[in-house]
Amino acid sequence: MITDSRQITEHFHSTEFKCQHCGRIKIEEELVNKMEQLFAKLHASKCIISSGYRCKDYDIQIGGFAGRHSEGLAADCVYYDEDGNIIPSKIVICAAYDLGVFNGIANIDGNYVHLDNRKGSTYRGDEPKGNSSYWTNPYAYFGVSKDEVRIYTKEEVSNSDVNVYYRVQTQKHGWLPEVKNLEDYAGWEDSPIIGVAIKVDNGSLKYRVHIKDGEWLPYVNGYNINDIINGYAGDGRVIDAIEVYYNTPDSIRPYKKAKYKVNSYDWQYDNEKGNGQDGYAGAFGVNATKFQIVIE
Repeated sequence: MITDSRQITEHFHSTEFKCQHCGRIKIEEELVNKMEQLFAKLHASKCIISSGYRCKDYDIQIGGFAGRHSEGLAADCVYYDEDGNIIPSKIVICAAYDLGVFNGIANIDGNYVHLDNRKGSTYRGDEPKGNSSYWTNPYAYFGVSKDEVRIYTKEEVSNSDVNVYYRVQTQKHGWLPEVKNLEDYAGWEDSPIIGVAIKVDNGSLKYRVHIKDGEWLPYVNGYNINDIINGYAGDGRVIDAIEVYYNTPDSIRPYKKAKYKVNSYDWQYDNEKGNGQDGYAGAFGVNATKFQIVIE
């Protein structure tokens, strides 16, 4: 935690984050490094910090509770483009989301955004609608297109589609035939799934399964039903939940995610939580009998 006056990164000095109430400096260096990454991604000309560290008294005074600002883990800011114009917060939010390094991202007022590096949870907010607001996909929520964001990021459009192939092992049938994307689903006759194998043709992923009335098994990243260590997830017991995370290669931008579901439950994106998502697909205690996944 930085508490003295110093240049932290090329575009951020620690005094920009000092408390407006007590004047104390307290800011996490990792957060500032991530803000610098976003600065570069947006090809920004400057970033103005409206509120960085807030001592607990000040945080409670203006927000009603002591939050991430009082821990030195948050900053409210506005980014400016190469011509000195404010970059709309919805654009900054989408770019920050694509960057994939911030645990906390929120809209403040259309220009300013909240960025934080909280531990163990995520925050995806729209503060004019209250602190309990939560979005999952900022593009859909704020009505932003990929092309609008690329005006600022200048990223080239990737023509690479990612195909995902998967198969499941059921109690009744053993290993079933492979399924590609959403051309079908993996499962048959509502027989409980006891094994899952998944692969992609571009990038990589990790996945794991939860045993009914049991625990999460270790992550695997292979695709080989003859490899009981890393070729598939499962150990012969009934599975009730599945977690998948897709790693986008450098050759593909914007970032992609695993979108998947178990049975008839809602879609899950990677291991995201909030807004109806639990970080996994399925329901503890309920047999998994159908599985579908796509990368998008």
